[in-house]
Amino acid sequence: MGLRGSKSKKSYEVAAADSQSQRKASLKTSNQKSAKIEESITPVPTTPIPQADPPTVEKANLGPEWLNETQFEELLTTNVNKFSKIVGFRVKPAMAPGENYATLMLRITIDVELTDKTTKTVAFMMKVPHKTPQMEQMLAMANFFNTENAAYTDILPKLEALYKAKGVDITFAPKAYRLDATKEPNLANTVLMNDLGQNGYKNLNRLECLNLEQTKFALKKLAQFHAASAVSVEVNGPFPDVFVNGMLGGNKEALLAFYESMITSFQTAFLANLKNFKNGEDYREKLITAFSQVAADFEHLIKSDPTEFNVLNHGDCWMNNLLFKLDSKGDVEDVVFVDFQNPKYGSPTQDLFYFIMTSVHIDFKLDYFDFFVRHYHEQLTKHLDLLGFKGAQPSLRDMHMLMFKYGSWALFPSITVLPVVLLDPSESATFDNFLGDSDAGTQFKNQLYGNKRFQGYIERILPWLDNRGLMEAYTPPPPVETLSTEPAQHSQPKNPEQILNWLCVSDFKEIIASIEPQFEKILSGSWKSATKPGEHFASSLLKIDIQAQLKDSSTKTFSYILKVHPPNTGTDNFTDFNMFPKEIEMYSKYVPAFEKLYKDAGSTVTFSAKSFVLTKTVKEEYLLMENLQSSGFKMADRMKGLDMEHMKSSLRKLAQWHAASIKYKELNGPYPPLYNDGIYIEQTRDTFHNMFASAKKSYIEVLGKFNGAEEYVDKLSWILDNHVDQVLEDAKIDETEFNVLNHGDAWINNIMFQYDAEGQLKETFLLDHQNAKYGNPAQDLYYFIMSSAELNIKVDQFDYLIRWYHENLTEHANLLKYNGVVPSLNELHAILIKHPAFAAGTVISTLCVCLQEADKDFNTEAFFTENEESEAFRLKLFGNERYRAHIERIMPWLNRRGLLDA
Repeated sequence: MGLRGSKSKKSYEVAAADSQSQRKASLKTSNQKSAKIEESITPVPTTPIPQADPPTVEKANLGPEWLNETQFEELLTTNVNKFSKIVGFRVKPAMAPGENYATLMLRITIDVELTDKTTKTVAFMMKVPHKTPQMEQMLAMANFFNTENAAYTDILPKLEALYKAKGVDITFAPKAYRLDATKEPNLANTVLMNDLGQNGYKNLNRLECLNLEQTKFALKKLAQFHAASAVSVEVNGPFPDVFVNGMLGGNKEALLAFYESMITSFQTAFLANLKNFKNGEDYREKLITAFSQVAADFEHLIKSDPTEFNVLNHGDCWMNNLLFKLDSKGDVEDVVFVDFQNPKYGSPTQDLFYFIMTSVHIDFKLDYFDFFVRHYHEQLTKHLDLLGFKGAQPSLRDMHMLMFKYGSWALFPSITVLPVVLLDPSESATFDNFLGDSDAGTQFKNQLYGNKRFQGYIERILPWLDNRGLMEAYTPPPPVETLSTEPAQHSQPKNPEQILNWLCVSDFKEIIASIEPQFEKILSGSWKSATKPGEHFASSLLKIDIQAQLKDSSTKTFSYILKVHPPNTGTDNFTDFNMFPKEIEMYSKYVPAFEKLYKDAGSTVTFSAKSFVLTKTVKEEYLLMENLQSSGFKMADRMKGLDMEHMKSSLRKLAQWHAASIKYKELNGPYPPLYNDGIYIEQTRDTFHNMFASAKKSYIEVLGKFNGAEEYVDKLSWILDNHVDQVLEDAKIDETEFNVLNHGDAWINNIMFQYDAEGQLKETFLLDHQNAKYGNPAQDLYYFIMSSAELNIKVDQFDYLIRWYHENLTEHANLLKYNGVVPSLNELHAILIKHPAFAAGTVISTLCVCLQEADKDFNTEAFFTENEESEAFRLKLFGNERYRAHIERIMPWLNRRGLLDA
């Protein structure tokens, strides 16, 4: 609430519908995408309009000057049956002055004339930002209007559809719309919704908070929302990054700085007023300690633990972001949510603490706290079962333990949001004063904490927090201190500075000094595994953070990724394939050499993360690189695939890489024999052949049931039996053809993307150069497109993607003044037809892994072994609904191009 926008109790307090039957009818359709506007709001009685005297458009507009009725014509034409024209347009603030913070809520009432000359009134609520420097800065960092619109138009309809499929109608929020921002840019930063006030929905009095029954109803709706979000992950795949990592994504430093600066201004005022609370001074020391750990605490809270039960939290779940519909007796009929500016995937304890601590009357908030958790859990379990949730459900004991684990969610809403909830309407309640530390901001916070209503609450909350240990500072668990390949019982170094047997924190001194002129000394280091199940096969990754002091006494964190050999599994593994020495040489020799070619040509092209070499001699093979996440790079969702923008950026980078590789060969001669082979070589032939042979029965059994399988199922046996030999044959180098140094493992998890402050794609890097292979470019092109593109463009836009790649290949070969022959576009297509090995091969191998949800049971050994566990693993892998959708679209396409034939 404090970070985004808060609504007063007046936000939706408008006249109720004309009749109870009208309200019920409109409720059923208020959030259906296919519903017309006139079905989801209550029209005023229609009256004929004399044709001889047409009315003039009403100009009562108390909103921003850029907002006018013409912007609604297309929306009304699409959604209002028999719409003819607008005859009245009124805009006014929906809240009293001093009741809003980050945003302004407008009520828009439009009188429309229909083709039968009757009129009706439709009503909307529109959220717009305040024009302040603080708001502009916030939107530049993270545009929460984009987040909220995505929640309303994409996420919420999917959650409601899950219930509808089970025969249950549940509405979570008002229906939202998007207006055309191409003609009026200000419309981009708006949220437009139906005015549910027309259907009898309204905020309840925040000063009184919620009673027992109102709280129970709200928790039931919250449980329904959480249950649907958990099932959605199983059905639709992970939520978009903005809902998983927050609007600032991987920019953890910016997020923590923003949160810490906000808390700092509140904690100063709160501690200054602590003496005015009964026994308040008894808690000063604990509060100061807790406040001092706010950054570590917040980082702990926002992380989602994949081993726990997670949901999509509303993220700002307090009573003014709930609209209640009451019956004639004052009992709750329904509740819907508004303000989806900050949804966050993670533990449901966030919403539970936030809601209970901010919105429940003090007579119930604490005494009934455990009851509320149980009631929520009962409803959560009921609706998870209803929706067919397949994951592990938390028991009630689990839920209570989680409430302690994430107990810090209780303290901060109690001292930042609750005092705002309980404050009488005030002109000083502005966004600037809420976040700022100016004199006016300080006075506002003193007003918050001097409020007798808040004092009565906090004097009971502080001892409750203290008794539950919820006021204690968060203590992070000890870091993972090793990624050793030795048995686990020997993997814990005794020296706290020891990262691995051969690597210490102090070893980073020279590396940091080489890139930071102001480096003074190393203060400390921390490290943890960066390898997730199902994400990396040929190596293990360690994330190492080194805290250093600079010459001006400031501190700075330097983050690195260390790649080492994975533990020996006892079976043939990727360490036998000469991949690691190849990758070390790629980063140390070829990546910088390729980048220098562009620099010499007057262009800056960067391909990968910087790599570093320790000054001391070590026996172990390793690769030490900068952690690109520290620069805002992040991976895309492999289960969803890359959209057109990301595909084009990736193919452009791949074309730049290929162009540099042919120019380098022209200048320096052939690549060493090491690069003539990928992981498919004669020495590994049996390993991979056995893998596909083991999967053959499962593959044919599962794929044979897919739609359209009759077109290609009889070819699957040959493909699986001969794929390895086909790749080995394709790997033979024909110097009469066009060849490049293929990346060799160009799939979505080996590409990272960087975005600017507005969320626009800025840079694309290639990772994991361990399988570089000299040969025809069909390997990289098929492998990348088949594994990594969104399904809707993978086949339909394949030819366009090849053309885009070819244009960039030609452009950069010319830039580097390459003297050889670059194939024409049709010649490139011919190369792809001639070399099909990685077309179907990628689909039957990498793609099924790409679309499989990673979990703790994801075991790469199952690819290479033959037992009941492996068979079950493969059936699960191939039966994935996401994989099925791809197979049903791709395999017929491949077959029709002759790419499945011998």
